[in-house]
Amino acid sequence: MSADVSEKYFPSPVRVVSPNSSLIVSTVWEAVEYLKRWPSKRGRDYRVARQHCLDALDGLCSPRVAQTSFITAAKTAGLLV
Repeated sequence: MSADVSEKYFPSPVRVVSPNSSLIVSTVWEAVEYLKRWPSKRGRDYRVARQHCLDALDGLCSPRVAQTSFITAAKTAGLLV
């Protein structure tokens, strides 16, 4: 992992909660890592968020786009406070 990958920050941190944990996701990389162990159903919103986060790591879309998709997936899954 190069330094620039881990420095793709969301415009603002996102707090996700599940029955067993609470986590602040601040970067695209952290979102990708969280999506790997997604504690809910992996539906369309999950797949879109995962793709947008991977695209943001590759510079194909902005961290803002990735964050918006991640928030949508988290809302759908009931993982936002």
